[in-house]
Amino acid sequence: MINETSEIVAKPENKALVSAALKILARRDYPRSEFISKLLSADYAKADVEAAADWCHTQGFLNETRFAESTCRRLGAKYGTQRVAHVLRQKGVAEEQVNAAISTLRESEQDRAVALWTRKFGNIAASANEKSRQIRYLQSRGFSFAIIKMVITGLNNDVANG
Repeated sequence: MINETSEIVAKPENKALVSAALKILARRDYPRSEFISKLLSADYAKADVEAAADWCHTQGFLNETRFAESTCRRLGAKYGTQRVAHVLRQKGVAEEQVNAAISTLRESEQDRAVALWTRKFGNIAASANEKSRQIRYLQSRGFSFAIIKMVITGLNNDVANG
């Protein structure tokens, strides 16, 4: 039975698996769980897929930290820290990597919220309905209420008010 296992590892099918894995990773970075599910959906054996994922990780092709950082850069301009962290958690990124990746986003969250608010609205709300609309918009983008309150009341909005 051990010989059968070693024969399976030596079969060209595993070379096809490695080739498929590298082809997937050549397009963009993936978290480990999404990478494994992509290969499993191509009808490869779970043990072989796990081994391929381990090999890709040791070779540096599969890197969740790099995936988390690139996702933060990509989504950070449009969304708040909470939303970006939620997306990373949904993709199966480990909590410590999520926290490390979003630490830089936290520092610039107010500036990003002001820039987004200025692009969308530009003026402090004149009515309660408009204020509610602005709050809902920024909340849907994943900004904290403390940041939203500063933005919509005009605190530190020199760009929007100037």
